[in-house]
Amino acid sequence: MRHTRYIALAVAMTMLFALAAMSGCTKDEPEPPAANGETPVEPDGETEPLEPTETVTPEPQDDMEVTLYWVSAGENALGVKRTLPGTDAVAKATLEALIAGPTDAEKTTWPAISSAIPEGTRLLGVTIDGGIAKVDFSEEFESGGGTFSVTSRLAQVVYTLEQFPTVDGVEFYIEGTRAVEFSSEGLILDKPQTLDDYDELLPIDA
Repeated sequence: MRHTRYIALAVAMTMLFALAAMSGCTKDEPEPPAANGETPVEPDGETEPLEPTETVTPEPQDDMEVTLYWVSAGENALGVKRTLPGTDAVAKATLEALIAGPTDAEKTTWPAISSAIPEGTRLLGVTIDGGIAKVDFSEEFESGGGTFSVTSRLAQVVYTLEQFPTVDGVEFYIEGTRAVEFSSEGLILDKPQTLDDYDELLPIDA
């Protein structure tokens, strides 16, 4: 009887050792979370490489030909053609070229031309809406000069802008304020200025 108990005890101890050994087996360690706290997900298959992003370079715009109006021989306006770099802001580029004055080459070709726009004048802004160009100049634009000089500088701007089909008239502004009475000569500009307002200068094109 005692022998049977020994056998049963041995079998029981053998089973306990076997269970202990099974519980001590190393299991597969879970993958650590990613740096952002999310568990990495294995891709289902091979990942296609990303295509490089194409950089689109805008095409350079063609040069444009405009007409700039100068005072000729102190009597009338003369339109001289000038080639400018292409731009979307055509009116702005054209007025800035007008303010800068005739080039040396233009003075050589037409030695009697000049500009009545005072030196130091700056273009502060230009917008075109409903056929009306609203042009804002710095205060130098209305400084100095007699009636002919003052009238001529206005005519230069009007003639130059009205070459564009989107412009039917011009409103003048000085430092952001509408110029209804212009310069010390007191020219009244209470409506948009047109070619008809300066027809006495007899503009001609070169």
